[in-house]
Amino acid sequence: MPFKFRAQAALDLRTRELQDAQRQLARAEGDRDGARLRVAEANAALDEARARAGAAQRTVTDCTALQWYQFWILRLSHERTAHDATLAAREEAVRRAAAACMRAQQRREALDRFREKARRGYEAAEAAAERKLIDELATRRYAATRQSAL
Repeated sequence: MPFKFRAQAALDLRTRELQDAQRQLARAEGDRDGARLRVAEANAALDEARARAGAAQRTVTDCTALQWYQFWILRLSHERTAHDATLAAREEAVRRAAAACMRAQQRREALDRFREKARRGYEAAEAAAERKLIDELATRRYAATRQSAL
């Protein structure tokens, strides 16, 4: 009789939950990486704007152009701040997804340990039944040889 784990349906459910949690973690990490890229792009744009404003300040005498550069830098600064906030939210989402993934992994591992314990018990019972059968056959053989000797 082959081994059958009675809680296999629960183990399958926990495995699917773990896979879902892993997918959500991967998605959250992808979103976080995208947010990091946007922050880096915003920083580069802000640095470029400051460099252009510095060059314009040395060459341009028009006050309106200098104010335009100041407002442009201010807008880029606000965009970078918004991207920083988005990045912080994405990092928090990754932390939550990683914690959920760890909990799902722990729940599945608990059922894996239970299954292995049940398998060891089954194998021990099978070995005991086999030893009992071998002992019984040996006893019958001994009794048959003894009877034929008499």
